[in-house]
Amino acid sequence: MASVKKTLPKILGILIVMVFFIICAYPIIWMVLCSLKGEGEFYTNIWGLPETFEFNNYIKAWQQGELGQKFLNSFLVTAGAIILMIPVNCCAAYAIGRLKFKMRSIIYIYLLLGIMIPSGVLGIPTYQVCLALGLNNSLFGLILVYVAGSIAMGVFIMRAFFISLPQGLEEAAMIDGATRFQCFTKIILPLAKPGIVTQIIFSGLGFWNEYYYANLLLTDENLRTLPVAASNFMGRHNIEYTSLFAALVIITVPAIIVYFICQKSFVEGLSAGAMKG
Repeated sequence: MASVKKTLPKILGILIVMVFFIICAYPIIWMVLCSLKGEGEFYTNIWGLPETFEFNNYIKAWQQGELGQKFLNSFLVTAGAIILMIPVNCCAAYAIGRLKFKMRSIIYIYLLLGIMIPSGVLGIPTYQVCLALGLNNSLFGLILVYVAGSIAMGVFIMRAFFISLPQGLEEAAMIDGATRFQCFTKIILPLAKPGIVTQIIFSGLGFWNEYYYANLLLTDENLRTLPVAASNFMGRHNIEYTSLFAALVIITVPAIIVYFICQKSFVEGLSAGAMKG
């Protein structure tokens, strides 16, 4: 009886995990299967396995959506936003978490409010600012918008790491002649590496999959990113579902690969941030 009481919670836990895994994995599996079906079979056998594998859907999606240029645009925007985001968020979080100055708490609360505001609410004001600064229809303008949108969450993540580090580390280094900036770059940042990796993955996947601002700010077809390119498969009267799903698979695969490669660091970063926060 005692063994049953010990085993039953484990079985229930495994079943719950399996249910959530199926809920999360099935849409992706269904998308891949639909991308391998013919246009006619998609409507007659929408839930089953493909009778014949139509790999030409991927070639058609790549050519029809001009995904090569869109892929490059998405890569440039994502990489550029990450390169700018990391130093901005780390410096801001370090100042708020480690330095003492007036209105520090008020500034931190003000930044946290940015997490609570939906991006859709800021669409028109953001567009007006970009228009006034000449940043609309520009990859650089989109990069700046992404970086600005990542500051609130980035500061929240990095501050938890910075405030957990002993003050004695910097004091000892400064006694030995190190400057504040050297302490930050050579001592604090290396110890906060899990938080930086968490930022890169969390925000990077968001930049890669972002549609709203990319569609709002980029009107030139040659500048559009992959999520916006997926809308090209939606016609006025009909939708080419097989090509659309093939394009979605092409868009999704890089994000999945990056996540699995960095999964260990991502989980460690979230766990460390939760414990330190």
